[in-house]
Amino acid sequence: MRDGAIINLRCSCERMYYQDSAAGNVAHSKTQRKKRRVRRRVTEIAFLVLMMGLVVFAVQGLFVKPRTDSASRKVALIDQLSASYPNPSFKDEFIRIFKDAGFSSDIYSSAEVNIDLYRNLPSMGYRAIVFRVHQSTPVEYLLPNDRPITGPPVYLFTGEPYDEHKYVVEQLSDLVVPAREINGSKVYFAIGPQFVQSMSGKFQNTVIILAGCSGLYSADLADSFIVKGASVVIGWQRFVQMDYTDKAIIRLLKALVLERTTIYRGTVVMTSDVGLDPSYKSNLLCYPDERSRLTFFDALELKEEVVVGQQLNMCFPNPVIRIPTGLTKKMLD
Repeated sequence: MRDGAIINLRCSCERMYYQDSAAGNVAHSKTQRKKRRVRRRVTEIAFLVLMMGLVVFAVQGLFVKPRTDSASRKVALIDQLSASYPNPSFKDEFIRIFKDAGFSSDIYSSAEVNIDLYRNLPSMGYRAIVFRVHQSTPVEYLLPNDRPITGPPVYLFTGEPYDEHKYVVEQLSDLVVPAREINGSKVYFAIGPQFVQSMSGKFQNTVIILAGCSGLYSADLADSFIVKGASVVIGWQRFVQMDYTDKAIIRLLKALVLERTTIYRGTVVMTSDVGLDPSYKSNLLCYPDERSRLTFFDALELKEEVVVGQQLNMCFPNPVIRIPTGLTKKMLD
């Protein structure tokens, strides 16, 4: 009896063990199935979120232009002369030419052309800048030449009236100077090569066009623009009359931007269609000269860098720049 009781007890314990084990297996199986369902749901939700993100990204790509693209398609007209020598047709043609080529235009007129604007130009992302401003050197007679000389630097006028109490540090270091026309009563701030070197940021292979007198009479100002990141500088070697240079620069822009000629070919086409300045016969030069074989669009993508051979230091006292305007009433300097 005792042995039978022991056997029965053992058997009962074994049955209970197997029953508990089976129940545990069932519960474990249910838990595993539940986990698998949760993992599958999480995977489905993650996939759905990913697909929604891809759709949003694709839609943005279709309808929103990259910021860098718009920044690389801007040009500027610095029209300091708009108050004293307005030419609305020049501005309209400027905008139209670049619009047809896919560029947007910013126009700065008269008093907007100040020291702060000049200081920030390199950091504003312009691919081409036309300076329709007074330009001159501290000499009154400019020798004709077929290339920029080593000599007195060229200064660019602002539309900001001169005040001896403004920009004191810049004046003491000759970064800015007072300037006025001969026979003129108003005095304005003007900038030279050293100021260009001190500008904020760097030009993005910008094409610089100096539409006023004697922009490339000497090389210092052009050198400063090149060192600051400009690809080429185009400008007159001596004096030009205002109505002539407006026509000539517009014809040049059409050749370079719309007809996609080289810079050299553009100057030839411009001279053929518009002729030389009737009074001064000034040459339109490209600096550095070897880049005259580039097109406008080649210049925007330039990879090489120019090593400037000469020192960019000004050796001239802080002068009052006077523009000789007595020879013609409609002169742009």
